[in-house]
Amino acid sequence: MTNEEMQRTMEFILNQQAQFVASQQKADERFARLEDIVSKLAAATLSRFESTDARVSALSEEVDAKFAALIDSQMRTEESIKKTDEAVRNLTAVVDRYFRERNGQKGS
Repeated sequence: MTNEEMQRTMEFILNQQAQFVASQQKADERFARLEDIVSKLAAATLSRFESTDARVSALSEEVDAKFAALIDSQMRTEESIKKTDEAVRNLTAVVDRYFRERNGQKGS
């Protein structure tokens, strides 16, 4: 190999090395951008999960409170119905007694 051929070979190798270094730099820059994007996506996803979890918890508490209020209301309604039933039975007895006495049928 002559000096000139060796010189060209070395220049070729140096050019290849320079291209490789430039290519590696670009790859490193792309990788850094991708790392940043992935970090931002992870943070946004975590934020969404936390926000969703908070909303689900709040809705769960609201539903629990509404169910408790509904149960309380149902219990009060049942108590009111019992009192109404008793009042209707008493009224029926009074009306029945009135008509029996009026028709001359005392006590039974």
